[in-house]
Amino acid sequence: MPYHASRNLFWKLFLPIGVVLLLSALAAALFLPAAIERNAQQDAVDAAQATVRQFLILRRYYTENVAAKVLAQSDLKVSFDHRGDDKTIPLPATMVHDLSLLLQDSGTSLKLYSPYPFPNRAGRELDSFGQEAWNFLKASPDAAFVRTDLLQGKRTVRVALADRMSAQACVACHNSLPSSPKKDWKLGDVRGVLEVQSSREVASAARVVTLTLATLGAIMLLIAIFLRVFYQRNIARPLHAALDSARSLTAASAEQVVAVQAIAAGDLDATLTPTVLPMIPREALSHDEAGEVLQSVLDMAAVQRSFDQAFASMTEALRASRAAGQARDWLKSGQNDISTLLRGEPELAAMAERILSYLAQRLGASVGILYLLEEDKPRMERVAGYALAADGAHPQSVAAGEGLIGQAMREQRTLCVSDVPHGFLPVASALGKTQPASLLVAPLLHGTNLVGAIELGSFRAFSAQELEFMELVREALAVGFEVALARVRLRQLLSNTEQQAEELRVQQEELQQSNEELEERAELLERQREQIRAKNADLEEASRELAARAEQLQKVSAYKTEFMANMSHELRTPLNSMLILASMLKENKSGNLEARQLEYITTIHHAGKDLLDLINDILDLSKVEAGAVEFEYSTVSPQQLCESMLALFQAPATQKALALTATVAPEVPAALHLDSQRVQQILKNLLSNALKFTSKGGVGLKIRRARADENPLPGPALAFDVSDTGIGVAADKHALIFEAFKQADGSISRSYGGTGLGLSISLQTARKMGGELLLRSEEGKGSTFTLFLPLTQAAEVPRSAPPGDILPPLPDDRGHLAPGQHCILIVEDDRAFASVLMDLVHQRGYSALVAHDGESACALASQHLPGGVLLDVKLARSDGWEVMRRLKSEQRTRRIPVHFISGLEQAQQALRMGAIGYVNKPVTREQLDKVFDTLEAAMSGPARSLLLVEDDAGEASSLTALLSGRGAEVAQAASGAEALQRLGEETFDCVVLDLGLPDMAGGELLSRLRADARWRSLPVIIHSGQELSREQQRELNCIADSVIIKGARSPERLLSEVSLFLHAVEQRREGAVADEDRRLPDKAVLGGKTVLIVDDDMRNLFSLTGLLSEQGMLVLEAENGREGLDCLERHEEVAVVLMDIMMPQMDGYEALRAIRADARWQALPVIAMTAKAMPDDYQKCLEAGASDYLAKPLDVEQLLSLLRVWCSR
Repeated sequence: MPYHASRNLFWKLFLPIGVVLLLSALAAALFLPAAIERNAQQDAVDAAQATVRQFLILRRYYTENVAAKVLAQSDLKVSFDHRGDDKTIPLPATMVHDLSLLLQDSGTSLKLYSPYPFPNRAGRELDSFGQEAWNFLKASPDAAFVRTDLLQGKRTVRVALADRMSAQACVACHNSLPSSPKKDWKLGDVRGVLEVQSSREVASAARVVTLTLATLGAIMLLIAIFLRVFYQRNIARPLHAALDSARSLTAASAEQVVAVQAIAAGDLDATLTPTVLPMIPREALSHDEAGEVLQSVLDMAAVQRSFDQAFASMTEALRASRAAGQARDWLKSGQNDISTLLRGEPELAAMAERILSYLAQRLGASVGILYLLEEDKPRMERVAGYALAADGAHPQSVAAGEGLIGQAMREQRTLCVSDVPHGFLPVASALGKTQPASLLVAPLLHGTNLVGAIELGSFRAFSAQELEFMELVREALAVGFEVALARVRLRQLLSNTEQQAEELRVQQEELQQSNEELEERAELLERQREQIRAKNADLEEASRELAARAEQLQKVSAYKTEFMANMSHELRTPLNSMLILASMLKENKSGNLEARQLEYITTIHHAGKDLLDLINDILDLSKVEAGAVEFEYSTVSPQQLCESMLALFQAPATQKALALTATVAPEVPAALHLDSQRVQQILKNLLSNALKFTSKGGVGLKIRRARADENPLPGPALAFDVSDTGIGVAADKHALIFEAFKQADGSISRSYGGTGLGLSISLQTARKMGGELLLRSEEGKGSTFTLFLPLTQAAEVPRSAPPGDILPPLPDDRGHLAPGQHCILIVEDDRAFASVLMDLVHQRGYSALVAHDGESACALASQHLPGGVLLDVKLARSDGWEVMRRLKSEQRTRRIPVHFISGLEQAQQALRMGAIGYVNKPVTREQLDKVFDTLEAAMSGPARSLLLVEDDAGEASSLTALLSGRGAEVAQAASGAEALQRLGEETFDCVVLDLGLPDMAGGELLSRLRADARWRSLPVIIHSGQELSREQQRELNCIADSVIIKGARSPERLLSEVSLFLHAVEQRREGAVADEDRRLPDKAVLGGKTVLIVDDDMRNLFSLTGLLSEQGMLVLEAENGREGLDCLERHEEVAVVLMDIMMPQMDGYEALRAIRADARWQALPVIAMTAKAMPDDYQKCLEAGASDYLAKPLDVEQLLSLLRVWCSR
């Protein structure tokens, strides 16, 4: 290793150390004296404070024990001037001063001075230190004032401390001396400065600094010599050997550097010579850092050799990567060229030729052909060829499956064929003709859409790279050709559009001429518009006046409505009492009335009924005019509607020898969406008028679709024609008859009665339903009234729920049922609720069967014949309605009582099908207990027989299903003769009779039954859709047990009435009731029950009390709602309440709400009675808490029927 290199390394290693040591010495030289001086000052301060404390202690001792005693007990004096006087001792301060002079030779002196003019200090001035010290200590007596000064050629530390009054004796001494500078000394006052001067500490500190610096310099010199020797022996020599080895290692790699540079420049063919390892003797390797350096050189040589090998491997990988990159570049450049060709040529044929030529050259093909598939064509057409032979052997079009290219189309994949036989795509030139060695057929697909196909032939086999290129560009070619084909189609469309535009231009010229004519007319219209504006202004003024009048009319209408409501109450209230009392007198139970008196009473009752009908008509008209009528739409069968009208009016028509017909046109839907009640009300009015004004001929009803030329409604309409051959209406009276209280013949001597309200109500009701009522009539030739209503076909309701997932059966008792053992079938798709029902069945002591779908329910019912069924509606496979139908249609299961528990509100349908009850989910435990009570009662009761006389097969089937559910055996008769025959052959407990029978009237059959002793006491319930006259109602009430008019709630009432009569029959069997009481249900149910009547009209209270007392009821009376509540508090035995609505103090609504708010009376039946008869009275009563509703005047039979129903629950 050269000397200069070793020297450089030495300085690089040890120069930082030398600099650090030198800086440390400089820092010590600079900061050490100051530090030592600070320490010397601090030591001086500490020594001064110690000295001062000693002198102060001595002075205090002297003051307290010497000066004080001398002054107190001897004739000695204390003064600063004590020298030369044996009778004087020094003052404490003088004593301190004298002692400080004695101690000056020890290196420490003490001075006491003050700016106060003490006698011995007169003329003495303080130096600068003393003045600064006094000022400082005066402000800070507890601190020390320190400074180093040069005194007498020596550096001296001067420390000044405050001299304070610290003893009371001292204070007294100073205050007592005549020469004292002031007389008000106190403890703590600063009276002077105690200065301590010390030069020993400063000299000692200087010596310490000199000695320290000399020692530090010697140590640094020794360290430098040691480091130089250590470096030369232990670092420089080993490093020389390592450096020589490294140079030999790098000198041998010159060829490698050249090879690496060539490879880096891109010459991957250059070779790299392996590195030769240096020869280093093993004894040169020591176990220190130099040895590690030599070992590192050897390791570096080994790493270099490994690097050479890795670099050679990397060079090989780069060669392979360059080949792959060139292949990718070839593919990418081909794709780019294809994209350029597809974008550069708008013409399809030229683009196809260029694409095919490029592909042939790119893939090294000698021949090629291109086919494209045009839209809406089954075959591909040839559009381009490359080097094709001129013999025309190539097909112009190809279909899927034809030849190799057709097969590729069908399979939608590329086909590559080698060793091609003779005849495939020949290659021809001027010098000869030959066959290609390999064929490539590629279909062009865009997604799954076939656009065309390319076939190429080559004298060599296509390489994998060429096949990959073809696969890559197939879809791009398909998209490009698809766009080109679309462009061709667009040109065709553009040409067509241009032609149409030319035609449009001609038409526009014609329109322009027309517009000029229209402009002339527009000017005329503008003038007319100005006139119209003026008229509109007048009309707006008139409209404002009309609006004001309309508001007045609205107020008048409201007043009229309120007046009608009040008049209704005032008229109905006395009329109610009159009718009830007349009914009671008419029965003549005491037998003391003469026949003529009974006739008078009957006349009074009929007159009251007529008055009631008149009031009802007036109120109906008021409701319609006020718009307070609410419509309830439902599914209606037009055929049943006709049959209902025939049944209702057949008897009056027969009495007048008139032909009555009702037909439905074939085009009318089988189900209509109508308000059945309102439509029947209009038809009844029209048919009633037709019968009234027709004396010969006939009356007809026809339901048909309205023709377009007669339809007054905006959409499709249904027409109800009511025609007659009566007296007709004069043309000038057509509008008059639709007015209220008006008739065509309004003279005093008119031949026909009536109020003239029927047609007015019908017209207003029709218009409220969106319809119209029109008349076609000629006087003397009859009339035709046509009711037009919007045609709305009812939607079909599916018979069963859609099949869902069938639940696995819940474990039940089917596996261990004993023969004849009572069980209950639970049909429920909710497993949790089915489990709850099964537990309740077990609690009742019965076995349980569980089914989750309709089919399983029917199978279990047929196999085990359960005593009762709990049935849900929404089920899988077959719904609850289908299960019910199948149970009632089979002889073995028709008598099984079925109770519905469902979330659907369809109780009426369930009861009509024969169910014994229906409750809606969710149900409470109390409701379930009632369900099981009802089911057990139906299961335990004996079979009772009932005869149903009904000519309508559908109605008979429905009623049979309804009544069979209550445990009755129902027999049917379709005519009066069949009914008499069955009564003669069998014994029945009750008869349900329809009045409209084909062979005889229902009233005639009933009269024959009452005339025969065998059937005189047999209960008969009239159930008919026929509207009864007053006389018919009276006659039937005398000989029938109950009369029920078919309607929305008639099935429920019929079921209740039948249950009561059959219950009475069962009681007669047990001997509980006497046989002679034919009207047993009233007294059996009502007898002994307590009724509360709440009414402010004494006449009503009197009449109702008499009527109900005759039925065996205990009657309580109250005149208003408050009294009624008080009466309920006193009488817990009240079974039913009759509640009037309009009463003083507390009306019926408030009383109903108060009753329902008390938990004790929530289930108490309350029947509301009102004479106000406003449109929403019924709903208001139910919302307030009423159980049912009766309008005054009360119908006695209806009242008793409702009481029987509610008291039996």
